[in-house]
Amino acid sequence: MLQRLAYSKFAIANVELDKLDATELEPYPTRPESRFRWRILFSEEACQAAVEDWFKGSNIEWTYWVDALFYVFSGEAEITLWQPPNWDEKTVAVARAGDVFICPRGARAWFRVLSDEPFRHLVFDIPNPGFDVETPPAAAERQGAPAGAPALDPA
Repeated sequence: MLQRLAYSKFAIANVELDKLDATELEPYPTRPESRFRWRILFSEEACQAAVEDWFKGSNIEWTYWVDALFYVFSGEAEITLWQPPNWDEKTVAVARAGDVFICPRGARAWFRVLSDEPFRHLVFDIPNPGFDVETPPAAAERQGAPAGAPALDPA
């Protein structure tokens, strides 16, 4: 099957971190005991941009089905990532304010916030995974991890 290249329309958004501060906390999709907050900045055919806060004590885990590019505004988090396609290559790194990193599609990742301040970041999902304000990520990943997935608790 031939895939067509997806084109986005021009989009511009102000991050408006004060609006993120006013956003209510909600359960994280793959770890309901963890809380986070987020705002979608724009959602175009080929890319979606969002700003998020993750908090100390609320570990985050995710399996990426798109490429996710991150820019860290503040805070610090330890990232444990299992590289696709077989999840047998494990990387552990710490991301801090000013850092940029990618979680490639097919990767599994575990984030542990190290700082008392939120791990505040901007994320660009390419292509657009289709999240919207009416359908939070919790509804998108209820199925859990694929068969054969490594245990994500990096301990």
